[in-house]
Amino acid sequence: MTTLMLLPDGMRRWSKKNGVSLDDGYDAMAEKLIDLFTWAKQEGVTTLYVTASSAANHSRPEAAVTTFLEAFTDLVRRVHDTLSFDFSGSLDLVDDHYRGELETLRDKSNKDAGFTLHYILGMSLTREVIGIFNRLNGTIPALTEEILAEHAYVPTQVDYLIRTGGATRMSSFFPLLSPYAELHFSPVLFPDITREDFTAALDDLRGRERRFGGYPTA
Repeated sequence: MTTLMLLPDGMRRWSKKNGVSLDDGYDAMAEKLIDLFTWAKQEGVTTLYVTASSAANHSRPEAAVTTFLEAFTDLVRRVHDTLSFDFSGSLDLVDDHYRGELETLRDKSNKDAGFTLHYILGMSLTREVIGIFNRLNGTIPALTEEILAEHAYVPTQVDYLIRTGGATRMSSFFPLLSPYAELHFSPVLFPDITREDFTAALDDLRGRERRFGGYPTA
């Protein structure tokens, strides 16, 4: 079992480079994500977390926010019967229309597919921690890792994380409970990513010795 988180960055720059609208850029992203589902399953990935947005992204102009929400939602409309779908994040930032439809699609998705697509919307470490504290403050005698996992945006350990688009920073996208996730930064704008790019990223990640804080084995 392999758990992968994907940061599909670069749609705005791809749109400008190709002289098309931002809507077209996100449509290209959606088509590429469908390809990537196939690649990921072939490589033994059982859960794919996709960072659909950060909390800061929701402060963009309304039209831009609608563009990415519509693109990510439409993708799930198209594929929900072929995989198990879930989502989490700063959901108070998500328009009720999209949040309600994503809930419906989650409930209708194929829970026996053996592959899970999980969106994180409005990702932000600070909002995540503050939200968990405010929800649990005064309701439990002590916070444990198990309770923390129940309320985290990303409830399972992430093995590998791939960010496209050329940025070599995590911004606010790091999963709270995965301090030992291996990171790969690709210069490729996400709509341009190929099977070869994806394979190279996984080969890089899988070729590392994961020590989880311990001594080297050799």
